[in-house]
Amino acid sequence: MIEKIMSKNLIVLNDSNLEDIAKAMKRYDVGMVIINENNKIKGIITDRDIVTKILSNKDNKIKEYLTTNLISIDINSDINEAIDLMKKHKIKRLLVKKDNKLVGVLSLSDLLNTVDNNILIETYKTIFSINRNTDKYLTDIDEFEL
Repeated sequence: MIEKIMSKNLIVLNDSNLEDIAKAMKRYDVGMVIINENNKIKGIITDRDIVTKILSNKDNKIKEYLTTNLISIDINSDINEAIDLMKKHKIKRLLVKKDNKLVGVLSLSDLLNTVDNNILIETYKTIFSINRNTDKYLTDIDEFEL
């Protein structure tokens, strides 16, 4: 069933720079790009990685920020198995493989019209659980004008 709902059109770039990756994400309206070198996946980079890791560190060295511990699932696996993997690893996307070759990506959004809403809500809650920042921000400003 994974094969029927996964995205088969993968955005794969060779050792690219930050600007090329951002342009590809914008052009294809995707939040993840696969980085390839010599027909081997070196890792993935997401739009969130770009903001929280690269830009926040005022850096543009892509290789240092690639996610290389990739979580994948076999194309013949059950959707419930995919959901369990996403929850366990708190990830929104799984690489889908067939005979140890990348054939697609299964994302949470691919599951929207396939999975029971209660299961999907529980999956979202698990993946996106946030440790709330309880620090109080101090400011010298007494009023805010809109």
